[in-house]
Amino acid sequence: MVRKVRLIYNPAAGNTSFRHKLDYLIGKFQQYGLQIVPYRTLCKEDIPAALRETPAEAYSAIVAAGGDGTVHDVVNAMVDARIEVPLAVIPAGTANDFAAHLHMPSTLDNLSAMVAAGNYREIDLGKANDRYFINVASAGLLTDVSHTIGLHFKNLFGKLAYYLKGLEQLPDFQPLPFRIDSEEYCGEEELYLFLILNGSYAGGFRLVVPAQVDDGLLDVIAVRRCSLPYLISLMFKLARGGGLQDRQVLYFQTKAVAFRSTVTLTSDLDGEKGPLLPLQIEVCPRKLKVFFQKGRPS
Repeated sequence: MVRKVRLIYNPAAGNTSFRHKLDYLIGKFQQYGLQIVPYRTLCKEDIPAALRETPAEAYSAIVAAGGDGTVHDVVNAMVDARIEVPLAVIPAGTANDFAAHLHMPSTLDNLSAMVAAGNYREIDLGKANDRYFINVASAGLLTDVSHTIGLHFKNLFGKLAYYLKGLEQLPDFQPLPFRIDSEEYCGEEELYLFLILNGSYAGGFRLVVPAQVDDGLLDVIAVRRCSLPYLISLMFKLARGGGLQDRQVLYFQTKAVAFRSTVTLTSDLDGEKGPLLPLQIEVCPRKLKVFFQKGRPS
């Protein structure tokens, strides 16, 4: 019997070029005896329907083509529908942090071969209140940038659009009051932002944290009040993979942490709007199956 693979793709992701590769992808999968069943999403609300349309047991794999926002929605829909087949990601978005951390193939030839080989691993997910995240949960400075960028502007400038938009916030941004509670650290802090990482990539940057997506831990990075020049220097340091030992950075690993604030604040999950604070964040060990290439770091 021919194995079926559900493809969920976002035609507006990144530079919108993936839709022109669809026929080639179908052909490559057919060479391996796999039948692609494509579903074109028009909005994020379409994604649960893509998984309901055919019984879950009919699929041998799920493939998501898009950026981190698309993958975020696909993963949440998979968990909600209790679909436990492995996931592969075609990095077709502006930001592809999840695919980068897992070394997903950048070519359709290698990706189709990976899915056909069937090697997969189980990785952790983060959970913020009632929603899952794959890479990062955050709030504060720069964390809502992806929500405020127009699609045309993002497609025109790519990742540069995030940085240009983020620079607009710096001169007027003020630190916010937070209460942090975890087994490792409890206290009140004035922070510019916080990041809770499941992997090592955020916003297109690789942060040098000992994060592993299957270690049962989340990495917490919070930037404390400081002068604007110091803040700019620190942000560049973090983006280059340093800064965790800086006196204005709070860093620890945990299985669960709560963030509260007296200020009304929306969180960000993988570049998508998350729930309002307060946030109760926890790791969900080995919650998701993902494909990987033999011979690449796992």
